Amino acid sequence: MGGVGFQQFFVLVFLYIAFRFQQQVKRENPPRLAQAFLLLYAQYAVLILITIRIIFRLIEYAQGLDSSIPNHEAYQYIFDTVPMLIALVVYNAVHPGRIMPGKEGDFPSRRERKNYFKGDGLGSSSLPLVQTQGFVSMPEEITFQPKTPDAVPSHGYVR
Repeated sequence: MGGVGFQQFFVLVFLYIAFRFQQQVKRENPPRLAQAFLLLYAQYAVLILITIRIIFRLIEYAQGLDSSIPNHEAYQYIFDTVPMLIALVVYNAVHPGRIMPGKEGDFPSRRERKNYFKGDGLGSSSLPLVQTQGFVSMPEEITFQPKTPDAVPSHGYVR
């Protein structure tokens, strides 16, 4: 029970820091502020869902071994599974890769990803992939390459 309470403590610390960050960014008014705040609001929503789950766990653990909560699956689904499912849906709807692509970001843009996989489906020739005897693999200087086709297992390779 102490570990779950400790987890909630750090969720609250993170919320405090995120809120202070939001206030500071609002004062500076950078470009694309609405997109950044959308991601921050998604983070807040997910943390609320995690807090619901943590409170449920604290109530469950506070009742001890005689708790009736584990005997009723509905409680598990409502207060444990559903909040995490909603959290995953929120992160998929408001994915950081949609907000942070571009010259300054580390994520490639959608156009860059589409261009990478066009053609033969192997990606850009700038990546260290080598095609030998119908197998796609890393070059020998990076990883082990079997010398004979008999030494290559038949599973996991595209022929």
